[in-house]
Amino acid sequence: MADSHYDVIIIGTGAGGGTLAYKLAASGKKILLLERGSFIPREKANWDSQLIFQKEYYRTQEIWYDKHGKVIRPVTHYNVGGNTKFYGGALLRFREQDFNRVFHQDGISPEWPLKYQDFAPYYTEAEKLYEVHGQRNIDPTEPQISEDYPFPPISHEPYIQEINDALKDKGLHPFYLPLGIKLNETNRFLSTCIRCDTCDGFPCFLNAKSDADVNCVRPAIANQNVTLITQAKVLHLHTSASGREVNGVVAEIAGKRHIFSGDIVVLACGAINSAVLLLQSANDQHPNGLANSSNLVGRNYMAHK
Repeated sequence: MADSHYDVIIIGTGAGGGTLAYKLAASGKKILLLERGSFIPREKANWDSQLIFQKEYYRTQEIWYDKHGKVIRPVTHYNVGGNTKFYGGALLRFREQDFNRVFHQDGISPEWPLKYQDFAPYYTEAEKLYEVHGQRNIDPTEPQISEDYPFPPISHEPYIQEINDALKDKGLHPFYLPLGIKLNETNRFLSTCIRCDTCDGFPCFLNAKSDADVNCVRPAIANQNVTLITQAKVLHLHTSASGREVNGVVAEIAGKRHIFSGDIVVLACGAINSAVLLLQSANDQHPNGLANSSNLVGRNYMAHK
């Protein structure tokens, strides 16, 4: 017997899960958000570089292993908003060529069934939601986009401005990174961001980043039809008898197991943990894990440095 039934269950509150919850909140559907961590507290440690980078204060203490048994210390955070609480706010679109077939040293990256044009309107919508600052038509790799960024570009620091000017003098095309930062350079008294030196890698004490927590989850849970449960570790996904639909979620909350049923279940808990959960949810119809007929789930993880 399930604890409760929902129209939509979303596992994870990072960029994917948080944004989807925000988008669906106004639909009136009964939505459940399950988050493994809690809200990050506003505290002095938010801006303490020694605690964050040397003592890894907010990172998971889990120990992971690679295929050779070597210990991995993952750059992973379990909290509302996921890793967006710690990002630098850079929000670049994929380029048109990213969706095409790519030949590289290790083989061929196949062509996507969908193209940039299919995603373009959603990029525009996301840039508005995440309050992106930037400038069009100065990056030669950028696709053709008719609509400006929602906010003007954030000015360079003096040293970066010197580099920018030197590159332009050599005929190159430096451009402003599109940034989801709540900065008003015209009137600093109206600006949430104070342009401190603790941004990328830090949780913002002032909530001045446009992250999934502040911009999506908090507005979503203000609706009565959206429920957020924190410190809920999802352990297993149940499928229908045919094995073709996921219709149940097993989660551990305060040391007890709970089962939630849902018409739609969205897995949005990051590249690694989404793969882990699919593999842990193996059943008679899917002995190698869900969505793993290729036997590639969890085998090709990639992260930027």
